[in-house]
Formats: sequence, C-alpha cells, structure tokens
Amino acid sequence: MTLHSVSINLPASDRSFPGAAEADAINNNCLICHSAGMVLTQPSLSRADWEAEVEKMRDLYKAPIAAKDVPPIVDYLVNLSNIAVENGRHEPDAKHGAVTVAQGTAIGAPACAQCHAFSGVSDGSGAFPRLAAQSAYYLAKQLRDFASGVRVNAIMSPIAKALSQDDIADVSAYYSRIDAPFPPLKAPDPALVDRGRKLAEGGDAARGIQSCDGCHGPGGVGEPPAIPYLVGQYAHYTAFTLRMWQQGYRNSSPDAMELMAKKLDEQDSAAVAAYYQQVQSPVEAAELQRKQYSDAD
Repeated sequence: MTLHSVSINLPASDRSFPGAAEADAINNNCLICHSAGMVLTQPSLSRADWEAEVEKMRDLYKAPIAAKDVPPIVDYLVNLSNIAVENGRHEPDAKHGAVTVAQGTAIGAPACAQCHAFSGVSDGSGAFPRLAAQSAYYLAKQLRDFASGVRVNAIMSPIAKALSQDDIADVSAYYSRIDAPFPPLKAPDPALVDRGRKLAEGGDAARGIQSCDGCHGPGGVGEPPAIPYLVGQYAHYTAFTLRMWQQGYRNSSPDAMELMAKKLDEQDSAAVAAYYQQVQSPVEAAELQRKQYSDAD
C-alpha cells in the first residue's frame, strides 16, 4: 500500500489487507494528524491493545474514524510487528540499557546518568528533562532525531550519533521502565499556574491555540507511545523546548507542535510549563485518566 508517498509491503493476515478500502482507511484517518513516518514505526502491541487505542482516539479525542475503518486500521498496526519479527529487528534489552546509562559505550558515548541520573529524574534544575517512565518509542525517536539532525542540540546531537540503533533501543527501554519519585520542588506562582491550566485545558480560540491536553492527554499524562507525558516535567525544560520549537531547532512536527508553539508568547510558555510541573505524577495522572474513562462509560 502507499501512504501518501511512503510505501510498505505488508504480509498476509487474517483480514484482507491491503486493498483499496483498507488502504484508504489509513490515508483518510491516521494521516490526517500523524505523519507517515510515525504510522510506519509503531510498537508491538496485541490486537486487543490496538483496538483499545483506536477506540480511545474515537471516543475520548473525537477522531473522525468511522466504525468500519477500525478493523483494517488495527490489522495494519498489528501487522507492523510481524514485519519487524521477519526482518529480525533487535529486541530491546533494558539490562544492557542500564549498563550504557551507567557507563556509556566502548566507542565513546558518555554515560546518560551524568546528566539524566540513573533514575531518569535528572538533577531537578530543569536543565535536563525527566526521562523516567517516558515511553520507549518516544525516547528512541528523540535520540534518532538528534542523530539525524531533525532535532538539534549541542550536547545531545553528538551523543546520539555515537549510539548504535541497538544502544538507542536498549537505553530507551531501560528509562521507560523506571517509576521514579518526583523531587519536592519550589511551588510556582499560583497566578502563573492558573494561566497555564487554562491554556492546557482549553487553549485560546481567539489566537488559534488548541488545548495542550487535546494531544498530551488529560492533565498531560501523555498518549503513549508517540506523545510524551508533560505532567511533572521540569518547568525550565518545558519552556526551553517550546523555544526550540519556536526557533526551528525541532523539526519533526511542523504541522502540530511547531505550529502551536509559535502561537505562544514567552509568558504563555512559562505558564504552561509551570502548570504541568506541579500536576500529579504520571502514575497518579494515569489513574485519573483511567477513572475518567470509567466515568465516561
């Protein structure tokens, strides 16, 4: 099938795929918001898990996906894992990732723990982001973006280039599995937090700003695997990375994050960053999200 200039050959499955209608289901639904590159690089989940993810997009985020399109979309996503197995893709090794995090690599990549800590909580200053419990898919993608130049940073770009693809997968798997505590941080200005909450939850229609929660989930819990959590992330780092979007140092999402970031002024960025830093932890936010789904049912 062809996904708007990106082609892939899928193996046979228990449904007829690809076919004209099934291929159109991907083009006409998923690629409205997601890039073809993202659609082609999804993690291995069970059919039931993918069905739940697609239904969540329909029910919670009101994605305009027709019920008849759900089965072929799920079939496509499940088949991606089959292709990975057939091609002998490296199975991430979190234990080896822990060694790389602690010691670096033999060819010169420094230990991740020097900046991000072995626990993935960094140093609390916000100079380096919290990585603990962020999805492996998202972490690996950021490292690949640093290595390719899609994302530019004087520190991270050369480090990412020194990591092999297996190293990237292993380090990402390690950090994604850590449930680390949140350090007690100084409480931000309540007025700033309130402004950030309003932008995060409702956006600003007059300026064309969409709510952050619309993509990053209720309370910024994230939408794994592709969309990171913001809850509990250091305010300094969140504000900094918004500036990177605004200044063109991050180029992986020009139609979403770059577009929204450029509509935020400096005070908006500071407010959103302050709000998400003080929201509950990812574990607690995930529980809140689960309860919200249950209430909706």
